Amino acid sequence: MSHEIKPFHIPLERRRFLKALAAVSAGFTIPGYLAEALTISPQVTQGPYYPLAKNIPLDDDNDLIQLNSNTSAATGIITYLSGRILTSSGTPIKDALVEIWHADHAGNYIYAANSTRNSAADANFQGFGQFFTGASGQYLFRTVKAGLYNGRTRHYHLAVTVPGQTTRYTTQTFWNETALSESGQTWATQNSNDSVLQGISNATQKSSVILTYAAVPGTTTGEVAATYDFVVGLTPVEPTYPGTGNLLVQGALVAGPSGGNPRWKVTIPVYSGYTYEIYANPTLADA
Repeated sequence: MSHEIKPFHIPLERRRFLKALAAVSAGFTIPGYLAEALTISPQVTQGPYYPLAKNIPLDDDNDLIQLNSNTSAATGIITYLSGRILTSSGTPIKDALVEIWHADHAGNYIYAANSTRNSAADANFQGFGQFFTGASGQYLFRTVKAGLYNGRTRHYHLAVTVPGQTTRYTTQTFWNETALSESGQTWATQNSNDSVLQGISNATQKSSVILTYAAVPGTTTGEVAATYDFVVGLTPVEPTYPGTGNLLVQGALVAGPSGGNPRWKVTIPVYSGYTYEIYANPTLADA
């Protein structure tokens, strides 16, 4: 018998968000939780709006409702999405890179082909977030409820890159609801006729990505939460490092986004044909 992971509330003070995340991680370890056979997450299109390198903000953590040091939060219903990254046998995957991106409350992505950011997007909305899993495979994002745009119903894009793989494994999750526009009108595209969702041929997989969001207990601002275990049909590979494990890399000074301060780019080879790129503020180079 499986046990449902209940929604939880994290204090909204941004500087305590990641610390609070660690404090609740124990709640994801539940005996017997993975006793049943797991449904592998359906792989669907990444879509055209995965941000380009120039679109990704320096602030790309798992809290998308506030960008950089902005004092105002993104507009929309605060939404928590959490769960675990698992193999098909239910083993948590450590060091998986989890990514999320989606439209703001009005249906705008931060993606822009000819600039560093879509000017129509909410200026306080991060638009893209990342999370590296620990031993429990747990991830958590705080964001806003995705907006609607022509041809699509409400959805989040989620992607996972597991150790040893060179490409991201992408899916999309949907709301178990009748989608309404900001004016309260029934949206033309619902789950029943969304091309991506209806393109998932396996009924169990299709059902698994339609999530029911519940009110977060103890809040008065309409916050909601859902859980989704991202089950990857791939086997992670533990990395091997040269020599004794010491890795010396050289950083390159590159331009910052939107004409801002320059930053250091460090490229680290991890697996064959795959690298991590790390960007850092040069003012911290001597830290």
